[in-house]
Amino acid sequence: MAASVMQLLDSLESRLEQAQVELQALRRENVQLKEQLATQAVTQQQTPDDSSAPSQKANTDGVHEGTEQVTLAQPTVEPPRPVSANSNPEADVAEALAAHDAQPPSPHALLKEWYKRYPDTFFKGHTKPLKVGIHQDLAAREPWSGKLIRRALANYVNLPRYLKSVREGVERIDLDGQLAGKVDKEAALHAAEKRKAKQKRVEATERVEHTPQGKPLEKKSAHLSIPAITTQTIQAKGEEADKVRQEKPLSMEDKLKDLQQRFKAR
Repeated sequence: MAASVMQLLDSLESRLEQAQVELQALRRENVQLKEQLATQAVTQQQTPDDSSAPSQKANTDGVHEGTEQVTLAQPTVEPPRPVSANSNPEADVAEALAAHDAQPPSPHALLKEWYKRYPDTFFKGHTKPLKVGIHQDLAAREPWSGKLIRRALANYVNLPRYLKSVREGVERIDLDGQLAGKVDKEAALHAAEKRKAKQKRVEATERVEHTPQGKPLEKKSAHLSIPAITTQTIQAKGEEADKVRQEKPLSMEDKLKDLQQRFKAR
């Protein structure tokens, strides 16, 4: 019985040793298989790189050939054209600088320019009403500021002959002398009121200029009468003082002085 148990144990130990040997062999095979797979993956990655090299080389060759063709196809540069004798760059630059640095004219001077620039719109004699909003048309054509344009336009529309021309129903004109609406009743009344107010101011200034200068003479007479009044008052005060002295009783000294003065007077 004991011998059979010992044999069983020996057989189990031998089987265990065989199992361990087989396990180690399997592990070695597993490691070898992993290494083979790794080498295959590396070789697969290297083969496309090697295959793409000839195509890249072909592409670079094509690029070089293309650049050579482009360089050969480039046209020759034309020589510069001769500058004409009439063109003067320095004069052109000077004119540009002068135009840039030009000082704006006064409103009166600008209105004089408009008489020449727009002869069908601005008149020195018989005047016609202007289009409503004509300052916007002037701002679009003139290089000056809107403030200067409005001031020059105000010098024209406040003229008596222009205010006289603004009557109800009269045709207005634009910068080209074309008809641009009619004067309405409100605009006509406004122009008439401005004209009357301007006439009153002119008449008032004329009255002041033609008034005789009488006030300075009155001042002189008043100045001359002041000294006469003062001398009269002084004399009256002196007489009153003498009366007071006569009414008061004289002392011995006053009497002696009075006698001496009388004696000297004789």
